[in-house]
Amino acid sequence: MVSTAGPSSSQTNWSMIFDAARGHDLPGTDARDQLVRRYWPAVYAYIRSTGRDVHVAADLAQGFVCDVVIGRNIFNHADPKRGRFRTLLVNALKNYIREQHRHDTRQKRGGDGPRLLDINQADLEAMQVHAAATPEAAFDAQWNATLIRRVLEHVRADCLSAGLDVHWAVFEARVVRPMLFGERRGAYAALVQQFNLSGAGQAANMMVTVKRRFARELYAEVSQTVSDPEETEEELRDLMRDVEQHS
Repeated sequence: MVSTAGPSSSQTNWSMIFDAARGHDLPGTDARDQLVRRYWPAVYAYIRSTGRDVHVAADLAQGFVCDVVIGRNIFNHADPKRGRFRTLLVNALKNYIREQHRHDTRQKRGGDGPRLLDINQADLEAMQVHAAATPEAAFDAQWNATLIRRVLEHVRADCLSAGLDVHWAVFEARVVRPMLFGERRGAYAALVQQFNLSGAGQAANMMVTVKRRFARELYAEVSQTVSDPEETEEELRDLMRDVEQHS
């Protein structure tokens, strides 16, 4: 069973895809499972944006993973020369939704089939699917949000391990919480007082330090999802534009 906890980034997207296609997996480090965890929020967002309610969308996401991603081994059809894996996934998902239009997923599988995704009510409630013009746009927006959160978690862990706890706290108050939760940006004066800093200049320098770490990590993460290095800059621009629209 695949947990929906955050995936490891010890491998690039394409290396995980190739491993999943070839079945080169070890217990506990299954590339297929890592990829499912990485992409399922975007799959769910796509389905929700077609008008399905929370539980129907979750069940369809489960069916797509079981029947298409695993059953048809979609990883075996991935080829970086043909474009992004996300494009292949969206096209397969679009076809799957069309196939399911006249069938209830639970009836089709009898409710007794394998459940590869461990999606509980808390997971569903935590998913905030943004309104989008199309399901494809919802997929991209959720993919971007998932990627951003993964990068932020890595940066947070790196800061804490390096003893930069206050640096992270300043960055979180000034950037993370406003971006992810729509909160007001933390005032420098309040942060100076809260963390006993020398002044707003020190707080600003701390934020810049973490922001640079975030930019490096984001660039590295995005470069793992494209086959052509020249696409990285374009992908970053699209990602940040979407973040600004939904933050």
